[in-house]
Amino acid sequence: MGGNFPNWLLENNTRLEEIYLDGNAFTGPLQLSFLPNLKMFDISNNKIQGQLPPNIGSVFPTMLRLQMSKNMLEGMLPSSFGDMKNLQYLDLSYNKLSGDLPIELARNGSKLFFLRLSNNMLEGEIFPVSTDINSFKYLYLDGNNFSGPIPQKLSASPLSSLDLSNNNFSGNVPSWIGYNYSLTSLALSNNNLKGPIPVDYCRLEGLVVLDLSRNNIVGVVPSCFHACQNLKHVYLSENNLQGQFDMFSNSSDLKVLDLGDNNFSGSILKWLGSSLEITTLLLKGNHLQGTIPTELFHASKLRIMDLSHNNLSGPIPYCIGNIMQLTGAREAYPYGPRFYFPGFHTWGRDAVVHVEDSMMRSTIRFQVNYAWVRAAFTTKHNTYSYEGRVVDSMAGIDLSNNQLSGEIPRELCSLTAMRALNLSSNRIFGTILSEFSNLQKIEILDLSYNELSGRIPPQLVELTTIAVFSVAHNNLTGTTPQRASQFATFTESSYEGNPFLCGPPLHNNCMETKEIPMSPPEPDCCEDNHGFLEMGSFYISFLVAYANVVLALVVVLCVNPYWRNVSFYYVESYMYLCYYYFASKRIRP
Repeated sequence: MGGNFPNWLLENNTRLEEIYLDGNAFTGPLQLSFLPNLKMFDISNNKIQGQLPPNIGSVFPTMLRLQMSKNMLEGMLPSSFGDMKNLQYLDLSYNKLSGDLPIELARNGSKLFFLRLSNNMLEGEIFPVSTDINSFKYLYLDGNNFSGPIPQKLSASPLSSLDLSNNNFSGNVPSWIGYNYSLTSLALSNNNLKGPIPVDYCRLEGLVVLDLSRNNIVGVVPSCFHACQNLKHVYLSENNLQGQFDMFSNSSDLKVLDLGDNNFSGSILKWLGSSLEITTLLLKGNHLQGTIPTELFHASKLRIMDLSHNNLSGPIPYCIGNIMQLTGAREAYPYGPRFYFPGFHTWGRDAVVHVEDSMMRSTIRFQVNYAWVRAAFTTKHNTYSYEGRVVDSMAGIDLSNNQLSGEIPRELCSLTAMRALNLSSNRIFGTILSEFSNLQKIEILDLSYNELSGRIPPQLVELTTIAVFSVAHNNLTGTTPQRASQFATFTESSYEGNPFLCGPPLHNNCMETKEIPMSPPEPDCCEDNHGFLEMGSFYISFLVAYANVVLALVVVLCVNPYWRNVSFYYVESYMYLCYYYFASKRIRP
């Protein structure tokens, strides 16, 4: 349904207790009427505009759940929210709300346990005025412009999920969070936090999700994280962390480990292969070295692996074919309502929460979100991001910008669920496998900047889903693939840097291109005659030059009498010298 919001529904219906108008296309402003018995009001996923009525708290005095997310509401949050004495669930996310948080939302005695104000334009500090904040269990203020330090007053609430990511919070990573023992999900990513990861976080033995990515965190990850055995999702990318990361080896249920763009060093640890539940491993942009351990591919559920921009060497293990063998069984990641991770998105799903008051017992259904992974795969010129549920939507490998060598293992072509493969900027040699045509879901195939030789298999044109293809800067020969299907869209940049490769979209014509000789040429039957002809030319040239020199001397002596007399004098002196020399030899006994 669409059109203006049906404000008439709210008029003269004082007995209404629940209103659900979510998921429509209603527009226009809200004109709320006094509804003393209304307990649930859901108008999310519409196009409602304007400001929230300043008296919203007084017209809905018995409200339990109020959901207005994903509209176009603007202006400040009314302080009259404090008049809703029984309010337990408030979701105003994905609007254009601005200003500060009214302290009335955190008044003493509040029953508000779920507050979601994500992705607005709210600013300032969180409840700067001294007040007791002891009711929140789920607090989501991500995607705003909040600033200042993260207030310690939040420690009084029995927090289970806390998301303050994508703001402008500053100061050290707050250590007091380590004393919220009920915390299962913590997201502080994309702020200006600094300092080390507090050792107190090791007290959070029930922690399932930890996201501290995209800050200025330094030092090593505390070794006491061995005690956090329930960790399933760890995001520490884009910081200045260093050392190794074996402190997560006891997390047997680990599903996602993102440590990219830090200063971790050493080798890839073999214990990762014993994490049988791991699906996503992102270690790009560190200082890892050594070979890729074969034990890593014991993790058969691994579907996204990014080891690019390190110093890894050696061949690609043949047992790489052990991974990505799942058939797309769906799996949920329950870590509370609505998380936004840098590089990660969310998808919604219903969950059941019980809300009670002295008058009634009701079951409220609200959206709880589970992880969506977005993995970035980089070619030479562009970075392509993929979004989707980690288990059944995405599979890819990025080993680019290392020092890997050897041939491409044939087992790699058995990973038919793979959507992206980047092996660029290594030292891989050998031929391009025709079995790559088995990867019918592949969208990115980058083999550029290696030492590959031979021809490009014509079977590759069977890849109808491929969007990015590059074999540039290798030693390939022969013709480019037929300009059919997706391969008709690839430009010269996909093939450049191969001097003996010809055909469109390259400019060199295959009829004029010389093939690289596979063996030394047969000797020409006339080769010896050519040799004699060349020596004869040499002798003739020498005699002509000699005659020219003698003729030049004769001309000089004839023309210049001084030089003629001098030359005759030296010739005569030389003759006498030779005469006396031989005469003395004959007289000597």
